[in-house]
Amino acid sequence: MLKSLPARPLSCFFVAGLLLAGGVAFLAPRWFPALANEQAVPEAELALRPLLPPGSRILSSRRLSDTEAEIWVESRGGTSPVIMRLNAAGTWEQDMSATLARGASQMQALARQQTVNLPAGFGQTAPDQPPPPVPSLLQATQAASSLIPPVDREQETQRALSGAGRVDPFVPQNVRAPEPQIVLPPLPPPPVLPPPGSGNGAPVAVATPIPTPTPDPAAFARSVQVSGMIQIGGESFALVSGPGVIPAVVQAGQNYQTAKVAGVSVPERRVVLSEGGETVVKQMEDTSVIVGAP
Repeated sequence: MLKSLPARPLSCFFVAGLLLAGGVAFLAPRWFPALANEQAVPEAELALRPLLPPGSRILSSRRLSDTEAEIWVESRGGTSPVIMRLNAAGTWEQDMSATLARGASQMQALARQQTVNLPAGFGQTAPDQPPPPVPSLLQATQAASSLIPPVDREQETQRALSGAGRVDPFVPQNVRAPEPQIVLPPLPPPPVLPPPGSGNGAPVAVATPIPTPTPDPAAFARSVQVSGMIQIGGESFALVSGPGVIPAVVQAGQNYQTAKVAGVSVPERRVVLSEGGETVVKQMEDTSVIVGAP
């Protein structure tokens, strides 16, 4: 995959490349003269320059093929190669995969060169010190099983659940369990009473109906009040009033609402009313001036 990296990832890549291929700097004096004699690629150097971290500089470049170039960069005292590739648009961009592969191959070459320069027998076990025996898989399993005593799976599960305070491991924690519903037994049916007069002949109490009060036929006549009386010549008049009605001056033979005035007696200070077949005598209780005319 071909892609251009920003300056920050590229600087990290240079540091990692110097750590992985640390011996490349020792081989640089041999390679740089050879690279100087080959054809440089200024277009690839120009495309790589904005991607370099601060303090880095380009040492040399060479063309590996028509679409591939190698550029040596110095950064933080070390050198590392960067592979640039020409894309379909005619622009040079960094080939990360090829750059990593280039650094890995140089690291392997450096490792082989250092191995050749080591003295014979360096790093090998002496003949008088045989390597320790490696236990087999069966021996290792038996040794591990002897350290852990066997336990009953069911007992261990119940012990873990009781220690955690959970009865059901499949119920989520911190969730309030539904309260149990209390089912009450059905009520017994009401007792069936025998009909009146049946059974052993015991008397059955019969409820006495409450009598309905009879309305008073002379209720209005009883509520009339006499406020004053007057006698003019041979005729007597009385000033009467009732609840909720307008007061009126009446004389014998006239009607006042539902009551009939049967008589008016000024000397006796009374008025006789008739209503509903009953006669009601109303006495004037307050003191009034009785005026008489000849």
